[in-house]
Amino acid sequence: GGNGTQGRLFEYAGQKYFETNSNDDPSDLSSWFSQAAVAAGENGCSFEMPVAATGFFAHPANATANEGFLRDANALLVVFYLTDEPDKSVESKDLYKQMVLDAKAECGGEACIFVSGLVPPCIVDVNQKLWQFMKLFDDADPIWGDIELTGEYANVFGDALAGAIAEACANVPVG
Repeated sequence: GGNGTQGRLFEYAGQKYFETNSNDDPSDLSSWFSQAAVAAGENGCSFEMPVAATGFFAHPANATANEGFLRDANALLVVFYLTDEPDKSVESKDLYKQMVLDAKAECGGEACIFVSGLVPPCIVDVNQKLWQFMKLFDDADPIWGDIELTGEYANVFGDALAGAIAEACANVPVG
């Protein structure tokens, strides 16, 4: 029942998410996100379940807590993982995927979901649940980076990710 648990968005500085447009100056978003990430920190349980959080943020049980975050029609949902642990979510990755697809049904489902992240390379090496989930939304390997290699973050957040998101946005059905 805590801040940011069980699929509820983490609230920082009175905001559960930062709303902006692509034409806006990104400095306010960058500042808020950096501070929110530090505030979230590593004070939680050692059993991290980011795949479950992805499914349950979209679950009707969290509709009130996460109100306003999820736009369905004509909007790309970018799911970006920041974790240094393998996923320990209990249910099937397919159940969580269906929760997200149900939330994006009016938009067009998978065409409206983009998944990426900074994750530990061990999840890729052993095909761990988080990696399996990330691959469910694209035939190719998702764009990802090693969370431990902080000097490489710009490569993941830079041109590769921006280009992939722009391409995904161009493929969102408009109607």
